[in-house]
Amino acid sequence: MTSDRNSAASPTLPIEDPRTFYKPTGPSSAINPRQDFIEDTDSAYSNDKNKEHRNQHVKYYILSSLPKLKIAMPPFESVAYANATGPQNMFSKITYFCRQHATAITAAITFVCILTIITSDASLSGSNGSNYQGLRLNKHGSGEHWGGASHAGYFHVNDAVPEPNKFKFAAVTDMDELSIVQGSLEAGKPKFNSFLLPGTLTFDLQTNTYSPEFEPARTLVSGHNEAGRGMELSELVLYNDRLLAFDDRTGSIFEVLSEGNDKSIVVPRFVITEGEGDTDKGMKWEWSAVKDEKLYIGSMGKEYTRPDGSIVNTNNLWIATVDKNGQVVREDWKEQYNFVRNLLGCDWPGYVIHEAVLWSAQLKKWIFIPRRISKEQYDDVKDEYKGSNKIVLVDEKFTTGEVVDIKFIESDMDPLHGFSTAAFVPNTNDQHIVAMRSVEENCVGGDETLCKQRSYMTVFDVLTGDVLMNEVEIEGGIKYEGVEFVDVSRTSPTTA
Repeated sequence: MTSDRNSAASPTLPIEDPRTFYKPTGPSSAINPRQDFIEDTDSAYSNDKNKEHRNQHVKYYILSSLPKLKIAMPPFESVAYANATGPQNMFSKITYFCRQHATAITAAITFVCILTIITSDASLSGSNGSNYQGLRLNKHGSGEHWGGASHAGYFHVNDAVPEPNKFKFAAVTDMDELSIVQGSLEAGKPKFNSFLLPGTLTFDLQTNTYSPEFEPARTLVSGHNEAGRGMELSELVLYNDRLLAFDDRTGSIFEVLSEGNDKSIVVPRFVITEGEGDTDKGMKWEWSAVKDEKLYIGSMGKEYTRPDGSIVNTNNLWIATVDKNGQVVREDWKEQYNFVRNLLGCDWPGYVIHEAVLWSAQLKKWIFIPRRISKEQYDDVKDEYKGSNKIVLVDEKFTTGEVVDIKFIESDMDPLHGFSTAAFVPNTNDQHIVAMRSVEENCVGGDETLCKQRSYMTVFDVLTGDVLMNEVEIEGGIKYEGVEFVDVSRTSPTTA
């Protein structure tokens, strides 16, 4: 009898799709549908003393209506679970945990991201000495405030080429002890000066030669000094649209700025000490090059020795690099300098003195144009007569190299003449180089009345050694030790 009642009662249940069951039908639409269903099932089971089946159908109906009725579930239930008794697998547990702690997890992830950005300011040094700058330090990436500057650089290499065969340049002096401004020491405020010489180099297509024209020199003045010496500027280079000059006495890097069309000033941006850096002696800067958007600065590449030839230190075998953010990194270049020395046959106690070193992005080579070359032990008197006419081309990794002779005419093969600076002529694929050769005659001993200085300008082909402009002496009887192609008449945007 029980089975007959169950089988007969089940088909009479008015259970339908909730979407159709609750369609309003006249006045009854205002009636509570759950109550209607319960009353209907009570009627269907009115003769059943055991209401078990009735309760099951009511429960089924209520649960199936949850999405429509939006009845809140108990706190321990979750749709991530197969039922309300607990998670059935690990994924369900993780999902449930994330839902329950979403706010805390989001806060933790945000904190970790912020912490990563802040701590990324630390530099990560590679095996080749290169650096990676963190996001905060590299915020602008343009070097607008390089070295503490209040403005971006405004000297552009394209401005140095007003016409296809005309190239504007500037040269700067290193007058050693003669750099002091007369009378300033006695006045208690010593000043030191250097001369900036503008000019134009013109190329003649028919003769394949160059000729220079010089303009009036400008005076650069600064009070920065080391032990009573300063403004002994030994190099001039454009980097990141800034015209930079390097003091080989104080280790200072100066920026040359314009004040009107005919006046220039210098502002110190960095002071870098010699060797690996733990000294108060300024680096003796002699050359500079730009490679991979970094400024390379080096000294003469020779050990500092005593009169008997013994080595005092090797500080001048170190170089420094400065990037667009002003990050300074030091590198020991002993192996690189020795590689060039070996190519020239000047193994110890022989030596090579460098003041003109360039990197060619076009040729993918380092270019060394030594000032002095000697196979003998260093002697300061004899050293004045060790001038060179050699070029050394070296690959980027310092594994291969070649030596090229510059084909000077006989009158220019004076051993007193030594290269003090060089620069690539624009638009020549780094093949034509303008260089200064300076002379220091009878300058040993510090007697300035006997010391004679002078400078010569020349142009040659770096690959063949062909001379494209014979030496031209620059008036004034002083040493020019830095040259760069730049239009120094360009006015600063802040004063325009």
